[in-house]
Amino acid sequence: MPKAIEFTIVAAHLSVYLVVALNIWVFSSRSYFYTNVLKLRSLPLIYFGFGCKAIATSYEIAEHIGDKWLYVSHISDLNRLFYTFLTAGTCLIAMGLKKSKLTDLLSVLCLVSVPILYGVGDSKTLIQWPQLVATIIFVYHWYIIMRDWRIFLYPVLSNVVALGLGIALIVSKNQIFHIFIGPASGLGLLLLGYVAWVQPLRKKYLNVGSQNSR
Repeated sequence: MPKAIEFTIVAAHLSVYLVVALNIWVFSSRSYFYTNVLKLRSLPLIYFGFGCKAIATSYEIAEHIGDKWLYVSHISDLNRLFYTFLTAGTCLIAMGLKKSKLTDLLSVLCLVSVPILYGVGDSKTLIQWPQLVATIIFVYHWYIIMRDWRIFLYPVLSNVVALGLGIALIVSKNQIFHIFIGPASGLGLLLLGYVAWVQPLRKKYLNVGSQNSR
């Protein structure tokens, strides 16, 4: 693989850490609004959920170090951990946004089922179902809380576009597609951070905390 492409792939993976840190900072800096105005269920759950996204990336990077950053679709323990923490992040953020007995139960079932179903039949096919359910709950909770149509762009970028690039990579074996898979998912996460950032501005509650403390 040309060094320029390998460097770009590495940078694309590392960018996820920056996006995760930025999203955590957004919720932290707007904590008064989200705790006292929108009354989210749990900011710590949201922080930990985003942290799980970073942990998932760490396992993906660890595997890529072994395969010299060449994308190969295969079954492995590191890949299982990648999908497990990726799903955990989705479920925990959704649970942190809104409390619901039904969606809480479904989220936990999704989280538990991914590592169990991974590799069954030497395939990743079965884990796509709990991941899909987790994503639907995730987007639903975000929209119910934020009421922002841009939330629906998240699954388009993180699921549809990223999956399409992954399929193109597997079929063509052209590593150039590998560069764009991470950024597509990262852009989806960045979009969530943007929506969370502008929400207080839209609601005109940005200075509620400072006004109440006077």
